[in-house]
Amino acid sequence: MAKSWLITIASVAFLGGGIFVYLQSSVKPETLPTLIVEKGTIEKQAMAVGKIVPSHAISIKSPIEGIVGEIYVQVGQVVKQGQPLVKVSPNPTPQELTDASTNLMRSEAELESAKQKLANLAKLLKQGVIPSNYDEYVSARSEVKSAKADVLQKRQNLELIQSGEALIGDKHLTSTLVAPINGTVLNRKIEVGEPIISTASSQAASELMSLADMNSVIFKGSVSEHDAAKLKPGMLATLSVAPYPDLEILGVLTKVAIQSEKLNTPDDTNTSKSFDNGFEIEVGELRIPDKITLRSGFSSTAKIILEKSQDVLTLPERALKFTGNTPSVLISDGSDEGFHQQKIVLGLSDGINVEVLEGVSLGEEIIDNSMMGNNHD
Repeated sequence: MAKSWLITIASVAFLGGGIFVYLQSSVKPETLPTLIVEKGTIEKQAMAVGKIVPSHAISIKSPIEGIVGEIYVQVGQVVKQGQPLVKVSPNPTPQELTDASTNLMRSEAELESAKQKLANLAKLLKQGVIPSNYDEYVSARSEVKSAKADVLQKRQNLELIQSGEALIGDKHLTSTLVAPINGTVLNRKIEVGEPIISTASSQAASELMSLADMNSVIFKGSVSEHDAAKLKPGMLATLSVAPYPDLEILGVLTKVAIQSEKLNTPDDTNTSKSFDNGFEIEVGELRIPDKITLRSGFSSTAKIILEKSQDVLTLPERALKFTGNTPSVLISDGSDEGFHQQKIVLGLSDGINVEVLEGVSLGEEIIDNSMMGNNHD
């Protein structure tokens, strides 16, 4: 009986051992995730956020005060240099009108007096009582000329106050403002009947409208101080415009500001304020497709190439393993661990992929270190 139990136990143990060996042999070894060393292009870029604006825009302001009498153009209208834009009707105070009229009458009276004095002296000259170079006679002639000029000036001043129009020599002064450049009306900030302040006033002059040459537009935005230190005019830039997200517009960096737009002061009590100042940049020479119309104010982003490495060995940064500051990669092999560590030398990085200068070769399989759970020691 004991012998039969021994035989049974031995049979079960043998059968169990066989099943265990079979199962172990059927388990496939763990496959490590790998990446391939490839050739590619790495670019380091500066990012600027801004908008599309005309390269040349001006504000229209009036040299005389008054009320908007007529408006001859609409927003979006294309105008030529010298084309009428706005007529300003003078709006003098009763005191100003009274003073101008009184000054004219006073000057006319002085002219009549000067003429009468000259006529009396002219009779004496004709009678031979005084010579032609007699001082009073010469002075009288000069006074008449001066009085005539004064009357003309006072009359022109009254005309300007009353109608905004006057003729001075061969030049016609008018209160109708004309376009100083060829361009497009970007906006209009006044309506008929609205009072305006002139450029001659001590107050800020009223802006009537803006004109710009929309055939020449640029990108204007700002970059961080870290990027501004690396930028130079002439660098290539690529623009993306909000209304056309799939379109890339090539341009050239034409301006980098010398001073930041917002200076941080040492006595600023806001401790959370960033000291990364923004510097204004401009991108011009835009290559705009014929079917695309860029409007002033379109939101845009500019990418400016700082450094570029073409046709180089690249790896995703997630494949890297760092021991201190020394980078390395894990390469598959036939060891028990399944890989070994290889030190490498890195080049340019765009934050996603990195250039590898030494340590690996094209097409080599690298273990994806991000899947190993030990990116950094």
